[in-house]
Amino acid sequence: MRKTYLVVGGGTAGAVLAARLSEGDLADVVLLEAGRDTPPHAMPDDINDAFPSASLNPGYFWSNLAARRRAGGPGYPYPQARVLGGGSSINGMWTLRGLPTDFARWVELGAEGWGWEQVLPFFRKAEGDIDRTAVPAGPFKIRRPSEVELPGFVRKIRDVLAGKGVEVIDDINEQPDCGFFNMPYAAVGGQRSSSASCYLTAQVRARTNLRIIADAAVESIQMSGNRACAVIYKKDGEVHSIAAHEVILSAGAIHSPAILMRSGIGASAALNALGIQTRINLRGVGQNLQNHPYLQMVLTLPRLARQKAALRAFACAGVRHSSGLKNTTQGDLFLAFLGRVSARSFGTDLAMFSAALYAPNSRGRVELVSADPQIPPSVEFDFLSDPLDTERMLLAARFAESLLAEPGFRSCFHDAFIMPPVMAANQFNQQGLAGLIMNIGAKALLNGPSILSRWLLSKRFRPGRWIASASRRKPMSDAEILGAIAPMGHPAGTCRMGHASDPDAVVDAQCRVLGVEGLRVVDASIMPVITSANTNLSTIMIAEKAASMMLADRV
Repeated sequence: MRKTYLVVGGGTAGAVLAARLSEGDLADVVLLEAGRDTPPHAMPDDINDAFPSASLNPGYFWSNLAARRRAGGPGYPYPQARVLGGGSSINGMWTLRGLPTDFARWVELGAEGWGWEQVLPFFRKAEGDIDRTAVPAGPFKIRRPSEVELPGFVRKIRDVLAGKGVEVIDDINEQPDCGFFNMPYAAVGGQRSSSASCYLTAQVRARTNLRIIADAAVESIQMSGNRACAVIYKKDGEVHSIAAHEVILSAGAIHSPAILMRSGIGASAALNALGIQTRINLRGVGQNLQNHPYLQMVLTLPRLARQKAALRAFACAGVRHSSGLKNTTQGDLFLAFLGRVSARSFGTDLAMFSAALYAPNSRGRVELVSADPQIPPSVEFDFLSDPLDTERMLLAARFAESLLAEPGFRSCFHDAFIMPPVMAANQFNQQGLAGLIMNIGAKALLNGPSILSRWLLSKRFRPGRWIASASRRKPMSDAEILGAIAPMGHPAGTCRMGHASDPDAVVDAQCRVLGVEGLRVVDASIMPVITSANTNLSTIMIAEKAASMMLADRV
């Protein structure tokens, strides 16, 4: 019997699934995306850009979504992509595999068949790293900056770290160790690589067995007993139903659990309190939320330390390092170096250090506050609820701060500031005439007297502040560091894989929702623990592996 797959969400994972499941014309595939389509002949310029300009376009995001970073703290807007390609269409394009220890932990928690040796072939199947010549290239195009592309300040940091015994790693994805490396970056030929552009090509879209429906917001899954048989979605103000033999949720770690809960799949007490009939009692739905907390420091640069103005890459290098504390894994801390902060001409006059905790222990949750699909869920990250996370976040920040005091680096910056806890790119970018005026002013300011730029930037970056120059330092307090952390765009874990006997598991190792027939979840929400890396490439790997398993089941 010919099968119909219905993929909910055309983001990082969903676009991959739609392309792979429609290969060979053995099944029909329908892809539903809540946001706009981005076909190859009409890819928006800001998404195509090798600088993450798309992250500044509110038209690509869910509106009114907010998240609490700390227990009892205020909610802040939390951008999540609502556009074909999802996070891969708007993110910062850092392209890192998870670590072998991440996947060993997955297996320990019940994700059998997801160890390093089992996931590695699917990373390689996806990656089209143009700097590798000995292996076949996958569809997702990646490159690493060459030596001449590295800014002067990054080369100097590399030298300083090498003097301290820090290894320089040529290909961090093939050699997943601690050390300094040039950042794998998902933009080749000056154009962003997204799952939409790399997998949903014109040739793929021409398949008669693939149908893409954009601007279609899925509200719930329609059940017949314990089988998923259709989804309810809204498009152009009208409610529609579409049936399938198998439904695959790929709506991300915020919206996949929300759709499950609206469909009656979740903790029964919470569902009943909202008037939702419980279909399957799964207490783990929406729990186990994880993310990477990080903070930013910005540096004003002398001309010789800057990234070349013609280069539009955001992050150019990184350092994977370890806290060394008891009960932690290698590579739990991360420092990235960003050589451009804006697509405008002043963008390379500044640089940023991004210090992060990449193996957090703290866990949060996604919960419904209403059965109404128009009301966004509650998102609680509960950062630093584990004391070990607090200690390690301080170590990550102090490591970055220590580089500012290195004699070999002092000539590479004028002033350094700790940033307010918001998305980095938003600090430096405005649209239209306001952005043009800002660019002219910033260009003049950053190439004028340091005393003037220091004074004005100190006002601009409040509640952040000046922390160092080549000759003076005002060290950050622990409270300032912890107050400056923000969430990355890496939510994960809210529909985690595990054994059917695990009361907190949501899907099994085949990505099938426990207790439900014809329903899978395939996105970052199924990660038992978040990867010690930006999650985009691991999410693509998840989709590649899941598609392979599903195609094997079909035969």
